[in-house]
Amino acid sequence: MTTNEKMELIERVLRLEPNTLTETTKLNTLQEWDSLNILTSQVEFTAIQPDMQFDTLYTCNTVGEVCMLI
Repeated sequence: MTTNEKMELIERVLRLEPNTLTETTKLNTLQEWDSLNILTSQVEFTAIQPDMQFDTLYTCNTVGEVCMLI
């Protein structure tokens, strides 16, 4: 899966407009990046990365860091 595909997945899970995110987007600037959506993201991402943990995802600062986990 490419980085662009991963960012598209994150945008879909967070219900953001396409091409909204970049690798340097700070997650704390996104209103959609709250604990419920982090949990929803973790559930979605475990289909690709089965050992994905909420705590690990929660500590990410940028979209690029999330992409590296997927």
